[in-house]
Amino acid sequence: MRKVEESQFNTPVKFKTGPKQVSDLRRLDVLWFMLNDQIHHRGQLSVYLRMTGAKVPSIYGPSKDEPWQ
Repeated sequence: MRKVEESQFNTPVKFKTGPKQVSDLRRLDVLWFMLNDQIHHRGQLSVYLRMTGAKVPSIYGPSKDEPWQ
C-alpha cells in the first residue's frame, strides 16, 4: 500500500451493495468496509466462544482469557 498513490484510493469501483444492486464506491470506502466486516466477525467469534465456555484467544490484542504479558 505504500506504493499506491492517494488518487488511486479515490478511484471508483463497482461494489455489490444489495441484492441485485451494484454501486460505484471509492476504493478507500471498500477497504474500510472490509476492515469493519472483519472486526465484526472477530466480535461474533468471541461471543460464541464465550457462550460455549471456551477461552477467547487474543486475536488482535488481549482478551480476558489471554491478557498481554
